[in-house]
Amino acid sequence: MGYIDKGDLLAASDLREDDVDLPTLGEGAKARVRGLPAAYSNQAQSAALEMVAGPHGEQTATVNTHKLSCLQVLHGLVEPKLDTLAEVEAFAEKCGPAFNAIVDKIDDLSGIDREAIEKANATFQARRHEAGGAPVGDEAANGSSGSDLDVRAGVGSGDVGR
Repeated sequence: MGYIDKGDLLAASDLREDDVDLPTLGEGAKARVRGLPAAYSNQAQSAALEMVAGPHGEQTATVNTHKLSCLQVLHGLVEPKLDTLAEVEAFAEKCGPAFNAIVDKIDDLSGIDREAIEKANATFQARRHEAGGAPVGDEAANGSSGSDLDVRAGVGSGDVGR
């Protein structure tokens, strides 16, 4: 197959949907999810990024993984559809395995490899410590349940990860 033309590209969709079993919510319980479009995936990642000033004035970008997961569920859960972030938060506060199963299926359908992301973050943190950087990842210090990514001071959020 050759190159796709512009009209076909703009009309195309490669988003998939699938059911996820939720046995912890009852026998036969399931939900329908879909992979996230790039626009929603990028929005969720940007919205979950939090800048934290360290004790020596260094800037650290922290990914709030809870917020990221909630935004993924808001945009990726098809049936039953939760309409607001508050509804997703209420679900997340009452359920663990079922919530995580939904997030995992959304990741899978979206082509997101959380294990690779976590490995890259761990490698980055090890290099930062070897270079004499301040310790990171102290959840009590920054209030986040997410991973930390070091970012140069003055870099805009659109430049994170470049």
